[in-house]
Amino acid sequence: MQTAQSDDWRPGFAKRAENFSEVCSLAERWRWSPGETIARVAGAVLKGTPSLSIPQRMTLLLYVEHLNQDRLEQDIACVWPSTGLVADYLGCSESQARANRKALEAAGFLVRDYTRANRPAGVEAYDLRPLMARLEELEAVDGAIREGVAARRAAYSETVAFPRKYSARAPESRRLEQSHENYKFSVRENDAAPPRSHPQERPSSRPGIGKADESSTQRQRTGQDRAIGSPGGASGLGSAKPDASVYAEMVRQELRTAIQVCPRLAPLVRDAVLANPASATPEDAARVAAAAAEFMPQPERNNDQTAIWGWRNHGIRIVTMMAIALEDPEVRSACGYFGKLATQERGAADLRLNLARILRNKGDLPPPETAARPAEPDLPPLMFAPGVEEAPWPEINAALRRLIRDGAHGSWFNRVGFHGITDGVISLSTPTGIAADRIKRDYVEAIKQAADSVGVFVERVMISVRKR
Repeated sequence: MQTAQSDDWRPGFAKRAENFSEVCSLAERWRWSPGETIARVAGAVLKGTPSLSIPQRMTLLLYVEHLNQDRLEQDIACVWPSTGLVADYLGCSESQARANRKALEAAGFLVRDYTRANRPAGVEAYDLRPLMARLEELEAVDGAIREGVAARRAAYSETVAFPRKYSARAPESRRLEQSHENYKFSVRENDAAPPRSHPQERPSSRPGIGKADESSTQRQRTGQDRAIGSPGGASGLGSAKPDASVYAEMVRQELRTAIQVCPRLAPLVRDAVLANPASATPEDAARVAAAAAEFMPQPERNNDQTAIWGWRNHGIRIVTMMAIALEDPEVRSACGYFGKLATQERGAADLRLNLARILRNKGDLPPPETAARPAEPDLPPLMFAPGVEEAPWPEINAALRRLIRDGAHGSWFNRVGFHGITDGVISLSTPTGIAADRIKRDYVEAIKQAADSVGVFVERVMISVRKR
């Protein structure tokens, strides 16, 4: 290659990159060594040039494909593909092909061969010796990418049999109802709720709250005992390090309530697992993943993989999280909320209040007894679902069950009452306002379509809330 660096060159029309001298010097120093093959160079270009765009990388690969192994072993790495040929291979214009070549020159992967008159040599001549000199550099980039992938894969494959330390810091999500306060918040008063557990290392308490510095692993002494359920200890978990039995009882209560909230998930919780949550097996994890793929909407979001990830973080509690995502009327995206719960840190917050709220909204949780009242025999008892056996509601309900998925039908129509059809207006009732709002928002058209399929004209749907 004549680089026209001597004093006898004449001015020409060639435009060079700013690093032209350095690239030429790199090319002059390169000498072929055993093991440098065209296949090796192509692999290094394909996997070791993440800084190049795809068209630029494809252009460089086309130049590499024109190398000759015999000439390469003679320290010759010059190729002559025409710009038109490269443009045809790439399916682009010749101007785009020339732009790709200039970018490769600027990046130091090739250099044009110039004559003594400082003009490009030949019709189309490109010297790839700068690329050959950087072969080990590109292979090092490839190795770094592989190491990063291996590190992420090792982190994903970490086995978790049960959440560590039986509890952990509560997540910052405000949508989760928790029975304790996040420990990182400032203490507002002497009887503020302590965390359910302390990590091995905690920062010292914040100054300026009117208390002497104490060990972060010791409980603050207020001179009075804290009762279970008081602000000093939430859900009976106010001790610094609850033992395994306390955490296991919480998980058992969550699972029992979860299968009550979402009966479809009951087959996922075996009696042995309910008795001892830590006895869950990989077979249980596989069943949970299959159930997530079946019951969760939007299957394209890979809900089974989300369930597997949640199992690694939380174990059998992923069943409770799935029940909340499926049945909570305040959740707009079941898949999104399920993923949010599953990807929390290990030892997620107590979910029993979430489940109790769902039961209360669905009308399955009786209100607390305030005071004994005399019986009122004259008032008729509230019917479970009044009028459900009156025609034509059984036929409409059967058609409605075929139109919407079983879980939604069981959640919102199992206690719907039927009060007749007059002039195209069907009258229904629900035990709670939440159910009435959900049916008005999502299922009015389905009710009309179900009625039409059985030959009943319904133009409007009127929904009321039954009172006790």
